[in-house]
Order: sequence, then C-alpha cells, then structure tokens
Amino acid sequence: MKKTLMKCALAVAALCGGAGALAGAVPATITFDQLAPSPFAPGMPLLGHGDEFYEAGFWLAPFSNSPLAQPGDLVGAIVDGADLQATCWGVVCPSNNGSSFFTGLNDGVMALGRTDRLGFKVAGFDASFVGNGDATPPVAGLLRLQGITADGLSLTQTFQLAGMSPTGTLSFASYLTSGLFAETEFTTLYAFGFSCNAAGNCSAFGSDRAQFALDNVNLNVIPEPASLALVVLALGAAGLGRRRRSV
Repeated sequence: MKKTLMKCALAVAALCGGAGALAGAVPATITFDQLAPSPFAPGMPLLGHGDEFYEAGFWLAPFSNSPLAQPGDLVGAIVDGADLQATCWGVVCPSNNGSSFFTGLNDGVMALGRTDRLGFKVAGFDASFVGNGDATPPVAGLLRLQGITADGLSLTQTFQLAGMSPTGTLSFASYLTSGLFAETEFTTLYAFGFSCNAAGNCSAFGSDRAQFALDNVNLNVIPEPASLALVVLALGAAGLGRRRRSV
C-alpha cells in the first residue's frame, strides 16, 4: 500500500511538472488583418469614442481622454496600407506597410485586453508617427504603453517614434519592450501618443496632434492554470482500478 501511495505521489509530481511546462505563455499577434465582425464598431474602418472590436482573442477599444468626448467622436481608423489614398484621410500615414493597421487620431487612446479577462505580457510591436497633414513637416512624437495588472499596478514604457524622412514619408519601425515592463503580466494595455514641438516639449492630450499608427502587436498569453484536482482525481481512479484487479 505504501509503495502504491508513493507511486501515486510521484505521478502527481510528474504531472504537475508537466502541467507547469504546458502553462508557459502562448504567442498571440494582433495584426488588424483578421478583425471579427463587431456590432460595437458600426463605422468601421472609422472608429469612434466608445467603439469596440475583436481579434486573436482580444477586445480593442479606442477612446478619447477628453472629458467632453461624445460617443462616436473620431479617435481612430483601420487603414489599408495597400491603398493609403483611399483609407488614410487628411493625415500623413506610414507608407512602408501593405497590410491593415490601426491609426490613433485626434489624441485617441487604444485600450486592449483578453476577452477571457486573463493575463498577457507585451513583447513588441510595430509603430509609426502619423503626421497631421499641415504644410510644416511634423516633429516626431512619442508612443507610450501603459499596462495595468490584476492588482491595479500601473507600469509605463515610452518609445521615440521616427520623424518624417527627407522625401516626406513616414515609416513603421519595430520596437521591443524591456525590463520590468516586458516581464509583467497585465490585464489591460493602453497605447497613446505624444506630440512634440521643435524645442522638444511633448504633450499627450489636448493638441489633436498626438497621432500614431500601430500594427503587429506581439503578446504572450498566459493560459489558465491547470486544475490539480483533476490530476488527483484521475490518479485516484487509476489506483482504485488497480486495487480491484488485485483482489
């Protein structure tokens, strides 16, 4: 009997170790190319304050930070990089991406999280500054990510976006998160831009110039923990069957 219990204990330990290995993060990428139909974004590809849409098991909700914002106020758009002339309206979009991507407009913020409300880590993304369409070439802005944990802890990481090239174009670049931000499991992520002037002073809201493009958001999904009770139950049933056969 003791040997049987010992074997069961070892089997539980082995299965728990295996479950831990299986519980590693699973990559997920938001590309804005496979968006699920959403009744909460009726103006798609234009996106208004309060809209919500979905991809890769995540909800995405652009919104305005202004206290005067009204539902439907323009805060973003899904742009077809293969047809900028028809889908990039009144602004200067990056020209080196032939797929669909998100643009945050009029100081819009993008919020996202998992539809199952579980955690995720942020590995990296592609981003670009979006020009305001003025005759004067825009100064490069910033992109800030703000992650919120299940305990309410807030962490931020800020990235410098490239400015306009001498030929008058903007381009996507790839960025990786780092340090504590990259290692932390979040339940909600916010992305928003900063507009900067020639003196290097930057502001996040209030100018309608803090515009950015976002694509290929690489996330690591944290699976739901395996149930130890199910493992013990399965082993108990196997032990019971063996005991009956030995009687």
